[in-house]
Amino acid sequence: MKPNVFQETAAAVAKRFGVSVKALRVYEELGLLKPARTVSSWRIYRQPELERLSAILALKQLGLPLKRIGELLRGGGDLGAALAMQEAALVEAKAEAEQALELVRAARAKIADRKRLSPDELSNLVRSTAMSEFKWNERMEALANKHFTADQLQRLRARPFTAADQERVGATWNQIFADIAALGPDPDPASDSALDIARRADALLAEFSGGDPTMLQAAGKMNTEAFNDPELAPRMPGQVQYFIFVNKAIAELRKRGEAVVCGGGDPH
Repeated sequence: MKPNVFQETAAAVAKRFGVSVKALRVYEELGLLKPARTVSSWRIYRQPELERLSAILALKQLGLPLKRIGELLRGGGDLGAALAMQEAALVEAKAEAEQALELVRAARAKIADRKRLSPDELSNLVRSTAMSEFKWNERMEALANKHFTADQLQRLRARPFTAADQERVGATWNQIFADIAALGPDPDPASDSALDIARRADALLAEFSGGDPTMLQAAGKMNTEAFNDPELAPRMPGQVQYFIFVNKAIAELRKRGEAVVCGGGDPH
């Protein structure tokens, strides 16, 4: 062994990375880590294992289970696709946080001016600030694999969809949700405002599906099941009634011969 080879004991590694020695043992038992041994059988972690541990912890923070992490590290899964999906979720969360921050600042300014917040302003403030952190987890991945075919997932992952694209799409959907909320209770899906919302949503759905209605059907079934799941529903973007309204408004567009998508892309 070269004297300048970097290595640390399990206790030192645990302290450095903020994990327990027990967790390192679990990763080793699952085959995620393979520390070297000294002549006295002490475990030592060298640079490659530390880099691997960094990847494990990063993927855990993304919400991936250890089994899935093992598949990705062994090359049995698409790490790029997993990271791309999480990136999209983080970009959307960022857009939501920025929108919530704007509402909070506006509310503070109004209160500082000794003005009261209206019921609509209060409800929008609560909805925007009571956000749950969305993470792509095993349950979401299971739903994707259940409702999309392998070919559909491959096509989605192969799209040239940049971080800027993800931010644009997330921000547009957030604005659509905000505009629906601003219409008040029981909005008319045939109104001019509703049709404007429908055109923007229709364009996003057409971009997502690439003209393939089966993509929207699969997404609709996945979203419906996710909204019916008590664990996933609070983490989903928007509210189920917003998607129901978008479906109705796009149906009105379709009557006018304006809609691009063929329906089936949202819970209903």
